[in-house]
Amino acid sequence: MSFPNEEAAFLGHPNVYVITFGMNKVESQSERALIHTMLTIQRVLVRAQHVPVRCFATSASRSTDAQEHLKTWDDYFKLRSKRRTYDRLFQIPSGVAGLLGGGAYVSQLEVDPTQLVFGQDPLLMYALGILGCGFGGFLVGPVIGGTMFKLLNRDKVRQLEERDKAFYEHLVRNRADARLNSIRNPVPDYYGEKINSVRDYRAWLRKQREHTRKGTFGGAFEE
Repeated sequence: MSFPNEEAAFLGHPNVYVITFGMNKVESQSERALIHTMLTIQRVLVRAQHVPVRCFATSASRSTDAQEHLKTWDDYFKLRSKRRTYDRLFQIPSGVAGLLGGGAYVSQLEVDPTQLVFGQDPLLMYALGILGCGFGGFLVGPVIGGTMFKLLNRDKVRQLEERDKAFYEHLVRNRADARLNSIRNPVPDYYGEKINSVRDYRAWLRKQREHTRKGTFGGAFEE
């Protein structure tokens, strides 16, 4: 069996050896198998060298896409408001679920009116227990809502957390001294919960400066 004068595939690739065959006669099946194996190894090497490049390009594009979501602080505040909406939406159904669950459990109990529970009337204690279940469900609601928000916005969560940290640092650095707080002059929006835009943040800064001025020197506080 003879091979035409050809060069193995991938000529010019810097990391692959080129095998050149002349009009050589391959005398045995073992030699043919060896040549086939060497050509296969060359193909595998070239393909393997291109895989990391594709993976790196894909991961880089994903990182760029994630950064595109929060270009400005207004984008951050919108996403922050959306996260709060998720928290609030899940509070009511989880609270109702807690009430129903507690009521279903108590309804299956045999209540003995003559036997006190913690020294109190059993019906009263069971009613308080049902309300406690509802309140517990109400508190769990934001946790469920936050989890759902993260699942539906996976590409934005990391950047949102970074902006949360930066925003908190801004609040700590610019808010009024809590030692100046009083009944007549409370610190306005100490945790910045009412800030939903850059405009709100600027108004918040003015109020913090006014609070500091009033607490230090006295004067009218303008809303």
